[in-house]
Amino acid sequence: MERAIYIINYFFFIYMFVYAIIFFMSTIVASLNMDDFSVRKKHMSYAMLSNKGNYVPISILVPAYNEEVTIIDTIESLLNLEYPEYEIIVVNDGSKDNTAQAVIDHYKLQRVARPVRLLVPCHPLESVYENNNKVRIVLVNKDNGGKADALNMGINVSRFPLFVCMDADSLLQSDALTKIVEAFLEDDSTIAVGGNIKVANTTVLEKGHVVEQRTPKKLMIIFQTIEYLRVFLASRVAFNTINANLIVSGAFGMYSKKAAINVGGYTVGVIGEDMELIVKMHAFYRKNKEPYRISYVPDAVCWTQVPEKLSVLKNQRRRWHVGMGQSLKGHTFMLLNPKYGTVGMIAYPYFLLFEYVTPLLDILGIVSIGVSFAFGLLNRRFFIVYLLVYMGYSMIVSMVSILLEKYIFSDTMKKHMMFKLLFFAILESFGFRQLMSVFRFGAFFSPRRKQWGDMERTKQAQRSDTGNA
Repeated sequence: MERAIYIINYFFFIYMFVYAIIFFMSTIVASLNMDDFSVRKKHMSYAMLSNKGNYVPISILVPAYNEEVTIIDTIESLLNLEYPEYEIIVVNDGSKDNTAQAVIDHYKLQRVARPVRLLVPCHPLESVYENNNKVRIVLVNKDNGGKADALNMGINVSRFPLFVCMDADSLLQSDALTKIVEAFLEDDSTIAVGGNIKVANTTVLEKGHVVEQRTPKKLMIIFQTIEYLRVFLASRVAFNTINANLIVSGAFGMYSKKAAINVGGYTVGVIGEDMELIVKMHAFYRKNKEPYRISYVPDAVCWTQVPEKLSVLKNQRRRWHVGMGQSLKGHTFMLLNPKYGTVGMIAYPYFLLFEYVTPLLDILGIVSIGVSFAFGLLNRRFFIVYLLVYMGYSMIVSMVSILLEKYIFSDTMKKHMMFKLLFFAILESFGFRQLMSVFRFGAFFSPRRKQWGDMERTKQAQRSDTGNA
């Protein structure tokens, strides 16, 4: 019995040790890549970027379901983008609140009879409203079919060869489009690009510019801020180097319309439609041996609200984890298949073993080693070393990510906020990280979630706010 417990505990220790090494190495790779990125940006051809004729027109798709509180703020942020030509398409997916009427009234939209070519499948169109301003705003009403179905409608309605997908509670910085489109200008084979997602709950933006970034006071916001930095400035930058990013966040991503149509658009019925689309693109282009690139651009910034209630956060994380599981299960043919290159041999195994399965092993490992120690079946030295490995790697990766953020975005990351985040990066490893594992662990027992999240929206922070967040 003792030998069996000993073997189980060592299995969890080795797993966490390997996980820590991989995460730490990916952070080192990301740090080196970020330095190269900064140098390359300084020497990029000014002639190419300053010529507005080089910029391809873009359609911005905003799927909306019960977004009355934030939809006008989102559209206003989009009207202040520094980009030559783009259109804004709001797809109202059968909202039960006043989302559609709020947009119609605020922008004085008129109903039009507009034919729509069904390039990808979606629910039938109900009505279309437009204006004739410099930046065209299009409101599309349709029956509720889920976020993926709403995005497919947006693709069908869009007029331009590139489209941006973003959430209705997200705000883009004024230079976000010019930054993210650079990947398409640099490499003709680019088919998808992800942007950098930051926590907006305590950030004041005016006309697409950050005018104030308050240090969060709520622990939930602080911990999520650290978590977002760790994800978007570490692992995704590292996968950039091998063209193996499996996720472009639904909050902000740019896609080739042709590539999206090639794979049949977004898959209706899955929870993680953003990851599913990217995995389908990898599979299609690798299988057909077509040159392509899926990138991540760290200085193309989108600000999004994160949950401030524990119940909402729990549902969000379970939903994300269910979506990841669906995408991985639907593409098992890629696992360790050399035909799919770095995606099949590196990215897929990583996401399976160190993202999807991790919550399960995380919880079982803590319980197993904790019980063994309590009953005297585990020596003190082993227990301490396990805790150091388990907690230490997360702290180091978080701290490096915070320092990277300060290095790249020194204008918005103030010193006092940096030091506060570095301090809470230590505390985050003692409770919050384990709580997220518990939330994601629940996804294994409740595999079906709503196609739209139940995120509670609040008005964007203003200068006059007291900053109680």
